[in-house]
Amino acid sequence: MTKDKLAILVIFALAATVGLLLGRNKGGTGGGEGANAPVAASQAAVRPGYAGQFRGISLQLQNGSPSHPFEQYIDEIADTGANAICLIVPAYQENASSTSIFIEARKAPSDERVAKLIDYAHKRGLRVLFMPIVLLENAKEDEWRGKIGAKDWTSTQTDDWWERYADLVLHYAQICQQTKAEVFMVGSELISLETSEDRWRDLIAQVRQAYKGMLSYSANWDHYKPVKFWDALDIIGMTTYYDLTGGKPVTLETLMDSWKPIKKEILDWQSKIGKPLIFTEVGWPNQVTCAQYPWDYYRSMDKPDTKAQALCYEAFFKTWIGEKAAGGFLVWEWRNYPQQKIGPEDTSYVPCGKPCLKVIEKYFAMSDPWQTASRPAAESRPGSGGPPLAATGDRLVPAENAGPAKPAPIHDPQPGAAETKGGSSASSGSNGGPEEPRPDMSGSDQE
Repeated sequence: MTKDKLAILVIFALAATVGLLLGRNKGGTGGGEGANAPVAASQAAVRPGYAGQFRGISLQLQNGSPSHPFEQYIDEIADTGANAICLIVPAYQENASSTSIFIEARKAPSDERVAKLIDYAHKRGLRVLFMPIVLLENAKEDEWRGKIGAKDWTSTQTDDWWERYADLVLHYAQICQQTKAEVFMVGSELISLETSEDRWRDLIAQVRQAYKGMLSYSANWDHYKPVKFWDALDIIGMTTYYDLTGGKPVTLETLMDSWKPIKKEILDWQSKIGKPLIFTEVGWPNQVTCAQYPWDYYRSMDKPDTKAQALCYEAFFKTWIGEKAAGGFLVWEWRNYPQQKIGPEDTSYVPCGKPCLKVIEKYFAMSDPWQTASRPAAESRPGSGGPPLAATGDRLVPAENAGPAKPAPIHDPQPGAAETKGGSSASSGSNGGPEEPRPDMSGSDQE
C-alpha cells in the first residue's frame, strides 16, 4: 500500500470516528423516535441477566438514506416476539478474484446510523447480533462470496485482500463495542478462504482487542466441519439450507424424518467442539421447491407455496426449539424496503403476511430450555451493567478481559460503484439467503 493511500485511509478513519462520536452526542438524524436515544437509556430497557436462546430475525441494512425506515422494520421484528435481531451490513468487491473491498454509501447506512439502529434495537428489547458480509458487484458465472480467493493470487494480492477484510471487520467491531452489541460475526460463508486458519486466528485475536462481546462465524450448512478455528470463537454459526425431501411430496412427516439424521450428525460433531450453536440463516422461500432447494430462490419464482414454506418452519422448530445445545435461531429474513412485495404471492424468504409467520411466532413464544432453575442468576450481558458473555458448553458465562480496544482502520469508500446486488441479477431489496443459484454447491449468499 502506498504512503499516499495510507494517508487517505488514516484521514477517513479519523473523520469517521469523529463523526460517530459527534453524532452519538448530538443524536443526529435518523428515522424513529428511538433513533436518538442515548446508549444508557437503550440498554436499560433490555432485560438484564437474560442468557437464553437467541430467537431472532435478520434484517439487511442495504440502503444509505438516513430516512430509510429501518426503525419501522425493527419495530415489526420486535412485535413478532423475537428477543434478538441480526443486523447485516454489506461491503462489496468487484468479483471473486478482486482484492479491493469497499462500502458503497448508497447501499449501506453510515456509521452513525448503524450505531443508532443498534441502540434502537436494544431499546425495543432485542439483543443484537451484527454481521458484516462481502457481496460481489459484478460476479462472473457461478461466482459468489464462497468462492472469493483466486487460486492464481500472488502472495501480495492475498495479503492485500486480508488487509482490506480486516479493515472492514475491525471497523464494525469497534462500532459494536461502542454500542454494546451482544454478538459479532467475523465472517459469513467465505468457504474458499476458510482453509487460511492462521489468518482467521490472527483476525479473531485483533477483533478480541477491539470488541468484548461474543464472537461467531456463519458457516455454510455443508461446510461447517472443515472450519478449524471454532475453538477461537464463542459460538458456532451455521446456515440450514438442507435438501429435506429429495423430490418427495412435502409433508411434516417427511421433513421431520429428514431432520433426525441431520440433527444427530450436527450434535455429535458439536459435542466435540464444545460450543453452543446458532443457526444463522433459518429460511425457506415461498416456493413449491423450497423444501428440496431452499438455497435457490430463483427456481420457482412463479409458483408460491405457503403451505410448504410453513411446514418447513414447523419441522425445523419442532426439531430444534427444545435442544439445549442450540443457542439460537435467526430467521432469514425480514422485509427491508417500503415497496417490497409481501404476502402469499411473494415468493421470497420474507415471512411477512404469510402463514409461516404464525409458526415462527408460536415457537418464539415457547419455553426456553436455557432458562432453567440450574442457571446461575448472576449471568449478565453486554450493556446491562455486567461483564460481557462468552459461550462455554451449553451456557453463557462472563468473558475474560481481552485487553484495551484499539482504533479500527477503515477501508476505502467507493460510492460510485454500479447498482447491483451481490453479483446476482436480483432486483433491489431482499430475495433471501443465497446470492444466486449455485448448482455445484447450493450455498447461501444473496443478501
